Amino acid sequence: MTDQTARLLAATRWRLVGVTFGLVAVLVVGIGAATAIAGVGALDADVNRALEAAVTAAAQRGDHPRDTTEGDETVPAASDTFIFYLDAAGRALSNPSRVGLAGLPDANAVAALGSDAARDLRTVSAGGVPVRLLTVPVSGEDGTPGYVQGGFVLTLRDRQAASLVVTIVLVGLAGLVAAALVTLIVTSRALVPVRRSMDAQRRFVADASHELRTPVALIRANAEVLQREGLIRPDGLPLADDIVAEADRLGRLVGDLLTIAADDARGLTLEMAPVDLAGLATETARTAAAFAAERGVAIVVDAGRPVQIAGDRDRLIQLALILIDNAISHSPAGGTVKVAVMTRAARAALVVEDQGPGIPEVDRGRIFEAFTRLAGGRGDRARGSGLGLSIGSRIATAHGGEISVDEAPGGGARFTVSFPLGTRAD
Repeated sequence: MTDQTARLLAATRWRLVGVTFGLVAVLVVGIGAATAIAGVGALDADVNRALEAAVTAAAQRGDHPRDTTEGDETVPAASDTFIFYLDAAGRALSNPSRVGLAGLPDANAVAALGSDAARDLRTVSAGGVPVRLLTVPVSGEDGTPGYVQGGFVLTLRDRQAASLVVTIVLVGLAGLVAAALVTLIVTSRALVPVRRSMDAQRRFVADASHELRTPVALIRANAEVLQREGLIRPDGLPLADDIVAEADRLGRLVGDLLTIAADDARGLTLEMAPVDLAGLATETARTAAAFAAERGVAIVVDAGRPVQIAGDRDRLIQLALILIDNAISHSPAGGTVKVAVMTRAARAALVVEDQGPGIPEVDRGRIFEAFTRLAGGRGDRARGSGLGLSIGSRIATAHGGEISVDEAPGGGARFTVSFPLGTRAD
């Protein structure tokens, strides 16, 4: 498996992991939050029930006993629940639980009880202690109005709520860790069939391409023999020319498939040596001049002085031919293809511009994928298989280079391939 295939599978795996883990995380967080809310709500309900029972019991006694220990120092209640008996003005008549929390009884709770209010429930801080208060109006045996104010110290409740939240968070984190491990294992196994399928596809392409080379060569050779020996009637000669042309096209396609299969199998095999990129560009443009003339397209070369890089000369010629052939194919009759070599910083660049319809910005990222044919003006005029730019990209990458495309001045497409300068072949 090549590095490119491995990177593709790794990227796919991590995307699956991200999506799956994200969904699981949302589910775990949602369940944890719901559990915490329900648990804290249950604690509050227990507090309210206990407070309600204590206040109801005190109110049903119907008397307002006065404090018989007036002047004694009061202390915090020994129980979570305590009761105050208040007069009509909200002053304490009795403090049976001997509660000494600052701010109690709470006058604001009494003031909040209007003529229509039957009770007041609130949470306050009394001397730094959280307390839930329930205040209800009552009447003494002699009909004297007053109030019963019951309190519930929330210290234990808050500890239980905090413990519940911490437990839920820890369990949730453990669940997320387990989910991450399971997701990694599952996604790895899920991609095994994909990996095997890609390997099988690569082997099929390589085997089929090898098998096709011989019959394609025989078809071309036989058609040339028929032409050369005069074994075809004059009106059939165009058909023989078509056979030779299509055999050549099929031969190029087979070669492209073999190149891709070889790259997928073990990466392109390169015989690195010092190469003059400027001279190579000039030579390649001269080779392509005949095809350009058939299309009515001129090639202008601006190579300048020698530019030395390390590379496989044959592969670099193949790359340059791909770019120049692509530019010629998409330039209109009477148009011009510009080929230039330049240096910038520590890199050399091969630039090929055409005067065709250009490439939409949204499509520029995918034209280097195998078998990509753009819809519309540029793709419809292509005579290739959609493999050329993919192979060119692989050749550039194998040389440590980068290939990109943008809009040429005045329209058309401009392909730029940059390479490291220097002649080191490592």
